[in-house]
This record gives sequence, C-alpha cells and structure tokens, in this order.
Amino acid sequence: MRVGIVFHKNPFAPPTGIDLVRLRAISSGLIKKGVQAEIIAPIGEPGTVADLIPVKPLSYLERPCRYDIVKTCYHDSVLLINGYTGPVVSRIVRVVDNRLPERDQPFRDKLLACQDIIKHRASILILNNEHNRERWTMLYGKEPPVALVPTGCPAEVPLPGKNPYDGNSEIMLFLGSLAAPRMVDMINAAARALRNICEIHLVGLNKICMYGGDPRCSLDPLIVNHGERSESEIWDYVRHANIGLALATGPHAFDNDMSKIVNYLRGGLPVLSEEPIVNNDLIAETGFGRIFTYGDVGDLASKASEILKLSLDANKDAVTRFVAREHSWDKRVDVYMDLFRTFV
Repeated sequence: MRVGIVFHKNPFAPPTGIDLVRLRAISSGLIKKGVQAEIIAPIGEPGTVADLIPVKPLSYLERPCRYDIVKTCYHDSVLLINGYTGPVVSRIVRVVDNRLPERDQPFRDKLLACQDIIKHRASILILNNEHNRERWTMLYGKEPPVALVPTGCPAEVPLPGKNPYDGNSEIMLFLGSLAAPRMVDMINAAARALRNICEIHLVGLNKICMYGGDPRCSLDPLIVNHGERSESEIWDYVRHANIGLALATGPHAFDNDMSKIVNYLRGGLPVLSEEPIVNNDLIAETGFGRIFTYGDVGDLASKASEILKLSLDANKDAVTRFVAREHSWDKRVDVYMDLFRTFV
C-alpha cells in the first residue's frame, strides 16, 4: 500500500506543535505497519524526517501510480493535490460555517473554499469528534462519508529528565497555543487569581494575532513563559507540574477539541479544564482532574485548590496506562489502516 500524506507547511521544522507531532506520529506508525508512506510538502528537494519518514516535493503527486491513496492533514492541504487523481482521505480539525468559529474570521473565505473542494473531491473525511460530524452533515449532507479519528498521544514517552521549573511553588502548566483572544484574557485572570496558590507556566506560543486579537494583548508578568520546547522536553514540563490547564477557545464544543488533555493525562498530570472542551469526557472517565464553569475565573481558582489538596498519586499509574493503551497514536493508525484498506 502506497500512501502520500500531504502537509502544507515545512515538515522539517522541529516538532513543537501538535500539527508536526501528529504528522510524524501517524506517518511513522503507518510505515511500521508496512505501508509505503511518504510526506508530500511544498519543499525543494526530497529528504527524511525522524530518520524514518521520506519527504517528497509536491511534484511527486503527478507521477502516475506512485500513490494508491493520498491523505490531507488540514484545510489548506487539499489545495495542494491538483496533480493527483486517485482516492483522497481528507482530515480537518473543525468545520467552519459563515459565522462560526468567530476567531476564524480572517481566514473564513479560504476555509469555506477548502471545505467545498473536500465535499467534491474527498473519498472520506476525517474529523476528531461527533460535534464536527454533525456540523458537516448539516452543512454538506452525507457525502463524503465521515470517519472519526480523535487526537492521540505516544504509547511510550521519554525517560524522566531534570525538573525544568525553578523554586518551590506549585505549578499550573498551560501546554500548547493560546489561539483565541479570550484565552489570553482567561490565563491572565487566572494568574492573578492564583498568585498566592500556584504559578502558571506557558509552554507554547501566544498566537492571538493570527485570530484577530490585539497584538498589544500580552501575557501578565505573573505568567512564566517558556516559549516552544521540543517534543522530548515537553514531557518533563508535564511530569514536574501539579496541574495541567485547558482553556476553551470560545463557547462552542465543536471548536474545542484539545489534544493537551490527552497529553497531560498520558504524563500523569491532573487536568483543570473549561466546560465546553469535548475531551473533558476523559477527565470524567479517569477522575483525574476537575472541570470548571466556562468563563468563571472564581470557579477555576476554586477547582485548582481542590486538585492541589487531592491525593491522586495512587491513581497516576493506572491513568497513564489507560491513556497509553486506549488513546495512543498506534490506535489511531489502526483506524487509518482499516480505512485505507477499503481502497486497495
């Protein structure tokens, strides 16, 4: 089976964001299953990432019979497959309409155009959750068929390293991107409300300028900003924190699928998460954290205090084993394998 995985950005960049982490995890997982998988991207020369995954220029899509199937990764990826005429498996993170999500206003026309192409070109559409499947069906009907492949986490994580935090304070970690203006407002308010309880540390980027946010809207000085870190480093930030924080982008569940929750739990970190986030079912299932009311900083602070008083260490190993077993990238690759076999 020959699968081309079309990615619209530089696949050789360090894997600090979930987009590259997912790309490499799914690609390498397919290769380990015996699939001849290649990443196809807007690059000049062929190469290899992670010492395993071939990367080819877009021109390879025009080579006859090179790929049995092409998989696209995000909205923009579908714009790159013009030279390919075979089956297409398209994945997008969220379904956009003429109004929602509001934070996507700067890119709305382009995202809607991509969805129209997917509607007419894709053989199967991959979505993360049922909320987005319902939206797609409401907007576009039952074609193409939709399959759900949620986000995942590593089955194995790097061995523990040193504690990356200074001092003796309790640590609340926010891992990943601040991708909506209200997220910056919330994390700043949380830092002020919790200043006598714990420190908030950010490992990731403030991306609100991409989503119509005021570039002057910066992080409160109380927040310790570590910026982006490599995938291997991230696990020590998770291991040595006391709480993992998940903030919603807005009030709509379909726009709140948060991979960070899976990774917090995989690292044995209790989660404090905001109500509209769809992955909160994992917190309820494991009992490893608390969920706070949307936009309520007082409830956030109260639930943070609860978590810090809980004795959760006895459950940590069971939680990490459960998440590694049921929500690993390997499990997600198995779903893709079943889908791909319908074309080959």
